[in-house]
Amino acid sequence: MSSTQSYTRFSDENYKNWLKTTESLYILRTYIQDFIEKETETYHSSLRNKTYLKGQTCKRTCCDIKSACELCECWRKEIEANHNGKRNSIHWDNCRPHLWSKEKWEVAKAHMPRGHRKHGKFAEFDVAAILNLMSSCKHFNIPGKYVTNVINVRNSAMHSPDLKMSKEDMTRHHNTVLQLAKLLEPQIPKLKDLEKKITQFNNILDKNFNEAPCEVDGQQVDFQTMEVLNREQQALKDRIEDFIARFEGNQDGNDEEKPEDMEGLLDFLEQNKDLLENLGPEVEKLKETQAKVDQHEEKITNLEDRVDTLEKVTLDPVFPGNPLRYKNHLYEYCRAKKWPEDKFPVFTEILEAQGYRAEVKVNGQSFFGQRVFNDKKAAHQEVAYIALEQLKLQDESTDELSSSVTQPEVSCSSSSGITFFGKVTVDLDQEVVSSKCSSKEEATEAAYKVLWERFRISAPAEGRTYRSLIMEYFNRRRFQKPTELFDQNDDDTTICKLKLVGPFTFYDKDGSTKKRLAEQQAAKVALQHLSGILNCVISDTEENFKGFLKERLEMLRLKAAVYDTQEYKEEIREEKVTSGISPHLSNLSISQAAEKEHSELKSESISTSAQPTSGQESVRDPAPVLPDPQESSSPERKKPRIDFPEIEVLFNVYNLKPPHLKMENIKCNKNFKCTVEINLEKYTCNNKQGYDSKKEAIRKTYLLFGRAVSILDSGTDEKTPNAKVKQVFSQNSLLLPQEDVEGSAKPFYCSLKNISYKVIYTGQGSTEDEAKSDALQNALRSLSPLFDYASITGADSAEDVQNQLSSMLKGAGQKDPVISLKPLEQACIQLSFCDYTVKCTCQNSKKAARNHLSARILGLLGVETGANDASLRSRLNEWFAQQHLPQPVFEDTEEVLGAKATFSVQLTCCSPDWEDSWETAKVKLLQVLKERFIFLNDKNN
Repeated sequence: MSSTQSYTRFSDENYKNWLKTTESLYILRTYIQDFIEKETETYHSSLRNKTYLKGQTCKRTCCDIKSACELCECWRKEIEANHNGKRNSIHWDNCRPHLWSKEKWEVAKAHMPRGHRKHGKFAEFDVAAILNLMSSCKHFNIPGKYVTNVINVRNSAMHSPDLKMSKEDMTRHHNTVLQLAKLLEPQIPKLKDLEKKITQFNNILDKNFNEAPCEVDGQQVDFQTMEVLNREQQALKDRIEDFIARFEGNQDGNDEEKPEDMEGLLDFLEQNKDLLENLGPEVEKLKETQAKVDQHEEKITNLEDRVDTLEKVTLDPVFPGNPLRYKNHLYEYCRAKKWPEDKFPVFTEILEAQGYRAEVKVNGQSFFGQRVFNDKKAAHQEVAYIALEQLKLQDESTDELSSSVTQPEVSCSSSSGITFFGKVTVDLDQEVVSSKCSSKEEATEAAYKVLWERFRISAPAEGRTYRSLIMEYFNRRRFQKPTELFDQNDDDTTICKLKLVGPFTFYDKDGSTKKRLAEQQAAKVALQHLSGILNCVISDTEENFKGFLKERLEMLRLKAAVYDTQEYKEEIREEKVTSGISPHLSNLSISQAAEKEHSELKSESISTSAQPTSGQESVRDPAPVLPDPQESSSPERKKPRIDFPEIEVLFNVYNLKPPHLKMENIKCNKNFKCTVEINLEKYTCNNKQGYDSKKEAIRKTYLLFGRAVSILDSGTDEKTPNAKVKQVFSQNSLLLPQEDVEGSAKPFYCSLKNISYKVIYTGQGSTEDEAKSDALQNALRSLSPLFDYASITGADSAEDVQNQLSSMLKGAGQKDPVISLKPLEQACIQLSFCDYTVKCTCQNSKKAARNHLSARILGLLGVETGANDASLRSRLNEWFAQQHLPQPVFEDTEEVLGAKATFSVQLTCCSPDWEDSWETAKVKLLQVLKERFIFLNDKNN
């Protein structure tokens, strides 16, 4: 680089965070090299010295797993016996069996991911390979969660579509790496310097690239800057190689990478000419891979077109519609009706002179084919079509009869049947750890935020803590509360650990006619709730949820899940409401019988339709992402209809109509706000800590008092707390505290006397008791250091916490707290977009149009995007994958530069804050919807 280079990419802090994370893994790999070399040799020697293997080497050069000699077969069995996972998780294609008896790495490669067949020394294995060896090989005997957590860090970095990472994620990943290092430190003493080395790299990166845009003269570049650039290139090489390996099928998890991610990476490299120049060979390989992927996708598209064409071919020119699918549709119809299996279709055929005529029996009725076919399948399809039409006509007749009855307004049909409800209990023993924090309070909240992210709970309202949100969530589901543990570090920082120990029970709220299916549904609910805790992602194509849950628990060395099913015989009622409420939302699940022990909802809910239509079919409401049986509506509770005409006006303005958009649910959520008022009168704040100077003693005492009464931020070490406290007192016309310093020589002790001050602590909760408990907890936690107690965690009940706080105040000669409660309300609406299409014709290229569409859909979903986001399409696909929803389908339009996208999603919007009245909450919700719906218009973005 002879000329000045501009590094605008380094002005993006999230990109630098990504580099810091990849570098921490590289440094870890470097520090553990000697240990891995030694232990791999020891492991290999332990196998080689087995009695029946000692001194023997394979005489062949063509042994493989399918045709191994007797000696290699013995080696294979030993490797299997030393593998932590299942047999099918061993990648034999990595190995050359005839070398097992000679080369340690040939044995080690069996415990690594795919793609390492040609590798034979430590330098050729990336950190993923080394970590998988440590996790999968029993010889290393390292607690699985520490290594697997670092593997997840590596995957998070390598699979980042835009090479970016938030500071919060980087810090969490940094701590995960250090936790493993701490565990291994007794065996690898030099790991004690790991954090120092990582911090050194991070400081150099921040110091040498701290301007925007960053510029470095290629002729005057210093060693440290060059080292950072070299490490950056290596990280990108690893990313490219991982891309190529996954698309070529040499590694697991091909579905994690998307073609558009590769496109985004190439765009990034092309925007940074220095990288494009230095990574020339790797970029060329990446382009070749992209060309192969494009050809593959084109072939798939052609194949799908051919299949569609074949499916459109009918077996008889007179036969209406598409005969290839009516049989399946009939089965789906029966499942939707929840008929027992003995009522499902039974097909037979009658052989006549010219062919076959079919008959089908469904729900006690028989239907006969009208035509004779040469093929049995065609005859079955015809009679399935006839049965479907007749059954639908019967439904319509029933609907007409129901609508003609004026009293009662709800007409019912019933059928008796046996329904099974599944329950699964998972015995957890997991730990969630915060980053290093300056205080216990900060560490506690940081840990609960990590736990909140793992459980994917909705964000807390303003003024509420993550801890209170988790406690409310656990109380509602009767989960055992986390145990809080604290580690005090040498640098005066604190780490909070939350231990989840004990049984967590989940319920299938839908029920099934089969016991086995009820258990599968219960396992699915458990996985949806615990996926963040168990470090797993549920595939859209997953069917065996019990098996998947079993594998995850085994991998984490947890106890097997315990299943229980309950059988109910009762009347299943299907209701149609004629009061303008969407009919399909009034169908009530019978699962309440299985959930009597659970509390009812604390919020009122009513389902409405944007534009109700007569004769609308009653269909089953789609299951939410995280189904909660205890949040099912109670059949006995009649809820008032929520009047919200402004919503219908908004929908009409934007021409939003069924079936592509339905307004599924409007809710008025209830909450409570509690204030705890503490009136300090003539109070003396004694700081019993001694200091080297009077000035420092006074400053620290003001700091202690200011933090306790929320004048000063608890997370910062103010340089002039004296001035800030006095300023607040003066603004409120209060007498300033009297400073009293004891000691003629160090140590000096300071007291603040004659303090009169009122401080208010707040809390929120879904019940009065929860709000009261939250506010009292905040007061107790903040004030306890002021009264010479360590930061106290309150009891479980509000009454007990109030007693703790009152006792502490009474001991200091102060009055009891004054407590007041106030109800709050929040408006929420659930919308269902079904095959909804948005178009774009305002961009200068098809690629830009698709990117613009991605930004609009993300905006509609409430996902914030920035102008510097590398691949909005990747981010959109990632969002839908995380919600386990089908990806949006992008197509070109007739316009030359146009594009369109079709998607389906359930979307919940809420007023952003808790309000004092329902009317205010409705206004705020309406504003949120208007801001979201702007993204539906092409020209407004």
